[in-house]
Amino acid sequence: MATDEWKHCADWLVRCNILPEEHRATQANASAFDLAQALRDGVLICHLLNNLSPGSVDLKDFSQRPQLSQFLCLKNIRTFLQTCQTHFGLSPSDLFDPLDLFEVKDFRKVLNTLSKLSKTPIARRKCSGFPPEQTTPHRPSRRYTDEDEDIYGNLPDLALRHDLDDNEEIYDHVYQEDDDEIYEDLCRRRHRRESSVSELPPPVTKRDFCIKELHDTEKNYVEALRMIQTHFIKPLRDIIPPADRDVIFAHIEKLLEIHKKFQLELQEACVMGNKKIGEVFVKYKKSLLLYGNYCSDMPKAQEKLEDVLKRSENIRTQIEACEKKANEGKFKLRDLLHVPMQRVLKYHLLLRELIKQSGKTAEDKDSLQEGLEAMMDLSLYVNEVKRDNETLQLISEIQASIGDLQMYLPKTPANTTLKDYGRLQKDGELKVKNHTDNRVRIRYIFLFDKVMLMCKARMVDRLFSGESYSFKEAIILAVYKVHDQQPANRETQRRGEKWTSSFIMAKKDGSNAFTFFAKTEDTRAKWIDAIKLALENASPPQGINYVMHTFDKPTECSVCHKLLRGVFFQGYKCTDPGSDIAVHKECIGKPPNTGSRVPPIPARVIGRSPTHVQHRQVRALCNYNGTPSPGAGRPALSFQKDDVIKLLNNDAQWWKGLLNGDEGWFPSQLVQEENNPRIRRKPSYLDVKMKNGTPSIVSPPRPHSPANNVPYVNVDSDGMSSQLNVYKWFVGPMDRDTANRRLGNMPNGTFLIRVSENPGRRGELSLSIRYDNQVRHIRVEKNAEGLFYLADTKFFSSLPELVEFYQDNSLADSFPGVDTVLKFPFKSQAGGGANARILGYAEAVYDYAATATSQLSLCRGDKVAILSKTGSDKGWWKGEHCVTGKNGYFPLAYVRELDDD
Repeated sequence: MATDEWKHCADWLVRCNILPEEHRATQANASAFDLAQALRDGVLICHLLNNLSPGSVDLKDFSQRPQLSQFLCLKNIRTFLQTCQTHFGLSPSDLFDPLDLFEVKDFRKVLNTLSKLSKTPIARRKCSGFPPEQTTPHRPSRRYTDEDEDIYGNLPDLALRHDLDDNEEIYDHVYQEDDDEIYEDLCRRRHRRESSVSELPPPVTKRDFCIKELHDTEKNYVEALRMIQTHFIKPLRDIIPPADRDVIFAHIEKLLEIHKKFQLELQEACVMGNKKIGEVFVKYKKSLLLYGNYCSDMPKAQEKLEDVLKRSENIRTQIEACEKKANEGKFKLRDLLHVPMQRVLKYHLLLRELIKQSGKTAEDKDSLQEGLEAMMDLSLYVNEVKRDNETLQLISEIQASIGDLQMYLPKTPANTTLKDYGRLQKDGELKVKNHTDNRVRIRYIFLFDKVMLMCKARMVDRLFSGESYSFKEAIILAVYKVHDQQPANRETQRRGEKWTSSFIMAKKDGSNAFTFFAKTEDTRAKWIDAIKLALENASPPQGINYVMHTFDKPTECSVCHKLLRGVFFQGYKCTDPGSDIAVHKECIGKPPNTGSRVPPIPARVIGRSPTHVQHRQVRALCNYNGTPSPGAGRPALSFQKDDVIKLLNNDAQWWKGLLNGDEGWFPSQLVQEENNPRIRRKPSYLDVKMKNGTPSIVSPPRPHSPANNVPYVNVDSDGMSSQLNVYKWFVGPMDRDTANRRLGNMPNGTFLIRVSENPGRRGELSLSIRYDNQVRHIRVEKNAEGLFYLADTKFFSSLPELVEFYQDNSLADSFPGVDTVLKFPFKSQAGGGANARILGYAEAVYDYAATATSQLSLCRGDKVAILSKTGSDKGWWKGEHCVTGKNGYFPLAYVRELDDD
């Protein structure tokens, strides 16, 4: 049966150590699509080949982080298919078409290829294949049943409706590269074997153990660098030509000199205590920026090493002799060159654990925190250098696949390349109608920060070459604006018709426009989001006098003093005459920090009440209609030039204001301070406006609306649950005991609103919140005018407004015994019905502006549910924004993980 086919395949992938045993495709309620989703980007199947035959796929030949790019996913799949044919001996007739997997057009053919692969002699050496050998004669002409068609026939439609999975956790399972093992052997395990010679006294407390590990692993790392110098660089000095040697061993000896000094000062701080440990890391941060260059040059070093090994038998023999003498042949030189990258990414993890074990009253707490800040910044910088190098390689491949591109890009210098247009934001197929001739054509779109390329795809070879592209049109984004179209009607969506969801890109001068048609409404929305983000990246609304800029050396932000990240378009440069200001996107428009070079993390604020700007007003300098969007699910506040806006929040480059009863967000650079405010906000949370000479209460819409833009409701008893179920804090009918039980193991600050089932209050609303390790219950009242309240000092026209207010303001204002804000909606903490498991919560301590659609934008004080810490060594966590519900990545250097208290 078809059910057995994909389940046998999933079992085989588990046995090959590709899927973890607990993966959802192995669960009792799993479907074939769960397995297809895990394989669609081509990463796991390429790792599968390397597990079956190490080295059969060069890691540089496929993208390990395709980031949902169709171009990269298809490249991965083709790499898999080519290797199946050339290395494992499968015939072309055994291979599926790349789109059979990427679009799940024929998953049965994919399973057939994997089955054939599993039964090759090479694969059988790893484990037995699938399906299991039959004890009765096989009938090759078996006819598929209707049940088979039901299982696989709907997969293409499911693939249309579901984005590719983010398989970060699975990738971590399958390719714990040998780097970790090498690092452990050279830096960590050695300190256990040689603990008797440690300069530190025997550890007693957990803090002592942390300090000992930090000290001993640094000492061993210096020895590892010295080993590379002693056993490789010096003996090979006359063997490998100087030009090749300089590439292979680039920066190693300089790193050794830096770390010898660093290790001595760290040892002095650990042993003598004359200097604080954190101060040593802050002092050496600038020197350790050399790791950015090391990271950039690593691919060239590896390629050059492979090249000299292939072209000279003598060099190969000499290097193998050096490997045997250095570490008894346990590790290759290629592997040893990865150790420096492993080490530099461990510092912030070691310091974080040291801070944790030192306690909140430790004398050197502030110093350690500054050291941690410095090393998190360094880690993020190094990883973004690595990612940018991969991005540049991708851009180079895209440019090479568009053969005639250089002939058509308008008004560009002769040496311009595609990388000069920024990072790739999105790619894929759309139908395009050019309004000059009204013809509709299928085009493959590459969207960069500054330009959208429209190409015609041409199939060169199904397996080996894939597609090439013929350039057709370019949209320079700066002279266009995007217009939303009405979504396809419900009947069209119900019938599943494709290419009916559209949006328009119109030239600002009105001379031309393009209509784009996407296969689904969700795809259309993602394209619009990506275009708006690209526009915001290239032309930041916070400052029209700032431009994306590539800095030729490591540069610190003039505002926050954190490093600008990556190797190209790392940040923004002020174009004002004589200005040398360089900033992150999120720091545009903020005054330069003239204080400490490493600003301390701001003290945590329980309630972020906007009262500090209560009487401030600003005047609009120009019209604003919501483009660019504030992002992060926040509503825009539209206004006309000279409108006077009540300022509610000005903590970030996006300000929040009130105008004519509407609240929303707008770029801070579009307004200026009003010196003589004419409007004063009443103390009440509601606005009082005059209508026909009579005061009336008007409640402005609030940015707490969930991601699907369900409007706020005035709750009445009829239909209440159906209207409120979209909110992650509403649970419907629930009695007091059940609320106690459900909240009992949640973090403090977790809350829910329920419809009481207790006698005497049946059908009425109650707020239940865990505070101080107890569950407290507060009545939600409703007065004769239909306004909601907890205490009779503040009234709200809807329940979501009440919740949002107390997410920003402590309950202690009304209930002195409950000094907390509403932190974590219950459904979010409980998983919200999703597969994600929440590991904890974090609060943003700095603003962060996303530069890719896979990232989360954060304002200081925003809270995020942490879904994955797999990328800790890379400086990123994955989470869900507690207000907008959006999932994405955020830099851990910009947040503070919240304790349960």
